[in-house]
Amino acid sequence: MWRFTVVLSFCFPLCFPAHAADCGPTPYACAVFYVQHGDLQAAIQSLTIQLRQSPRDLKALNLLGIALTESGQARQANGRFQEALALDPHFYPARKNLAINEFDAQRYREAEIQLNRVLLDAPDDQISHVYLGEIGFERKDCAAALRHYKQGYSRIAQKGLWVLHDAQCELKRKNAPRAIAVLQLLRGNDAADRFQGGLLLGRAGACAEAAEFFGSSRKGYSDPYAAGYNQLLMLTRAARYTQAIQLFSQLVGEGYGKAELYNLVSEDYVKTGQLKKAYDALRTATKLEPEAEDNYVDLAMLCLQYENYDLGLEILEVGLHYTPNSYRLHVQRGVTLVMTGHMQDAEKEFQAASALAPEKALPYVALSEVWMQSGQTEKAVELLRSKSNLPGTDFIVPFIFALSLIRSGASAGTPRGMEAIQALERSIRRKSDFARSHAELGQLLLKAGDTDRGIAELEIATKLDPNDAGPLYQLGMAYRRKGQKAKAESFLARVAQIHSPEHELDMKQELKRLVRLDTGPSEAQAKP
Repeated sequence: MWRFTVVLSFCFPLCFPAHAADCGPTPYACAVFYVQHGDLQAAIQSLTIQLRQSPRDLKALNLLGIALTESGQARQANGRFQEALALDPHFYPARKNLAINEFDAQRYREAEIQLNRVLLDAPDDQISHVYLGEIGFERKDCAAALRHYKQGYSRIAQKGLWVLHDAQCELKRKNAPRAIAVLQLLRGNDAADRFQGGLLLGRAGACAEAAEFFGSSRKGYSDPYAAGYNQLLMLTRAARYTQAIQLFSQLVGEGYGKAELYNLVSEDYVKTGQLKKAYDALRTATKLEPEAEDNYVDLAMLCLQYENYDLGLEILEVGLHYTPNSYRLHVQRGVTLVMTGHMQDAEKEFQAASALAPEKALPYVALSEVWMQSGQTEKAVELLRSKSNLPGTDFIVPFIFALSLIRSGASAGTPRGMEAIQALERSIRRKSDFARSHAELGQLLLKAGDTDRGIAELEIATKLDPNDAGPLYQLGMAYRRKGQKAKAESFLARVAQIHSPEHELDMKQELKRLVRLDTGPSEAQAKP
């Protein structure tokens, strides 16, 4: 709480306490001394004496209000401030202190009225502007809050919470540079507020700056491990991988060899090309916390990404031993088995995953691929038909459903042909920039006689993927049928330049993409 105090420079012949000679020549001077040294009762006693002799003493009334406020008697304090204002409505120090008491009591409307009246007498009073900024912040009106914070900027640093609120409003308005500048006002030894500053910046995506704030809070913060972990996390997100690895070694040397740290630093090792160290870090994490699912998921994902399938299966077997009901581990094992050609075993894993999480789409996509590769296309069609309309499913589900219909012989103008068109349209609504959905839809529409729509979809496909010869060839033939020879020849010439067959969806790579989106790797979160 910030109060305005004034010391009188002249004396009164009053009765003083026995120890008055030690505190000053007047009761008011003694009261100032006592307030400064935390002896509030002595201050109140001295001011009471002062006011008996001079009941219209504005400064004494104001200081008595301050002493009463600090001693927990806000109601009585407000009475003294109001007495001073009754004597002189323009004595703004008392009005400001009254406003601050109203603010502290969460009577924001009353505080706002008083503060605005203060500014009529003292337009540049920065503390009044800061408190008006705080009222704006409490009302979630950052535009109003920032106007006042800027006018009270030189006083913001007096309270860490004010700095944080100012920065939070700047971040809400996407003004990260000024938020960072404001946070620099935090005192270097204010570890708790600097930690909170790091959280604000991290949530706003200013990861490099957030790392600096977490780093500066580590020595004095109540939880130095949380500060160190967050610093490592922010360095990783800021792509400061070498610094992150150095910090990891430092944290482990300080006795913080926790599984989540090993998990986190594995990404830094991957990004710096130290693949073996990444594997070792994640294996250490699984040993430190053998029942933590995330560590197995992340290690298996690394094996899948870098095609180390044997190690991936070994890790997944251990993980499923400790967490047998893990949907994510069953899905990863199924995808890894697909990569190694063990389709029947993969089918069992996908069925297990589906039973554990029936709302998830990935097991159905994976199962349908296994069945289509083994000639069980109708089985895939029936499964995907029941799942492709589920809300929240990935765009790939209706796309694969359409492909399964096409592979099963669906032709233009038939119910299955219409079903395939509708599935592709659904896929496009979910992901409009997936070229293959536009390409397949365009070809079906051409076969159904809807030439103009078919051409439109194929042209979208060629813009999204200019190197796919299939849609270019189909466009050339479509324009030739329409008699637009120049356009037809231009598209067919592009086909000749590409010298590549029509693109086919690489389902194995698509499964890798889907399993990454659906099951991991785990996203490390900042520690509050």
